[in-house]
Amino acid sequence: MAARSRRRKRIRLSLAGVILLDILLYVFGMVTMVILILSIHPAKKSAIDASGAEETVNIVALSVSAKTQAQMENTPAISATTEQPLETAQPTPIPAPTGDFSATFPKQDTGAGALLSYQSDNLRIAITKAQAYGATYFVADVWVKDIQAFQTAFAKNAYGRGQHEMPLETANRVNAVFAVTGDYYGARNEGVVVRNGQLFRDVMSDDVCILSKDGTMQIYQHDAFSSIETIDNTVWQAWAFGPALVENGVASDTSSSSIRVKNPRSAIGYFAPGHYCFVVVDGRQKGYSEGMSLDELASTLASLGCQTAYNLDGGATAMMVFQGKLVNQPTNGGRTSSDIICF
Repeated sequence: MAARSRRRKRIRLSLAGVILLDILLYVFGMVTMVILILSIHPAKKSAIDASGAEETVNIVALSVSAKTQAQMENTPAISATTEQPLETAQPTPIPAPTGDFSATFPKQDTGAGALLSYQSDNLRIAITKAQAYGATYFVADVWVKDIQAFQTAFAKNAYGRGQHEMPLETANRVNAVFAVTGDYYGARNEGVVVRNGQLFRDVMSDDVCILSKDGTMQIYQHDAFSSIETIDNTVWQAWAFGPALVENGVASDTSSSSIRVKNPRSAIGYFAPGHYCFVVVDGRQKGYSEGMSLDELASTLASLGCQTAYNLDGGATAMMVFQGKLVNQPTNGGRTSSDIICF
């Protein structure tokens, strides 16, 4: 009995040891698993964090790349040669407009001591009265800043042989500050007629006086004139009456003219581009003014310093107008004409 009891006791102890060992192994296993779980979890978290960081970096990189690409697309292509300094482009000189005389237009008043004067930003007129050769005459010194100020006008504002009116009427109708009679083109079937740049007649007479758009004035004789070559878009005005009074600063020989005796006269003179003069001589009025011969008129214009001068229509037509009134005293009160020169 005692032996059997001891055997049962040993069996119980063995079973208890086995159970205890199992418990210890279980606990050890649980602890080991917990340790493993704890050791694995940070690694996963780090991997996840690293993956997220990499994704963020990739997104930023893509954003920067897209922005850079957009900037490159909006930026003009630069040639490799820009590494070398570029030469500064020099502006192309612009020529002065045709007929612009601003550089020589006087800044000061030109009318000091004059009988009549008109002074503006683009036109200067000074009129003086003088006597010589038994004649009374008027000289208008005219400066224009631009060729456009040098105008002509037709009687009744129409071209044609049947158009006539008093020069004073024509001048007032176009609001001219100053005017003189022209070449009376309407009295003849020939003679070149150009007015304000427009050609009306190209039939040559004995000579023609041409004022170009550059302000120069030149006289052509019949033999030296070709309408095809001479009348082009550079011509601003052309008159045909004559003869030439001054050429190259020297008084012309007028002995071939058919009207050499003293008469009322009208003439245009040229000093330089933008600078002109007009002379109107009263005549056929005993005790006041006999008039001038062509030689006397030529000498008068040469003495004024004209480089070129040309005889215009005279007689009773010779009239000078200033601000709506006659300046001179035309014979028989004057007569109608077909055109004027005006400013």
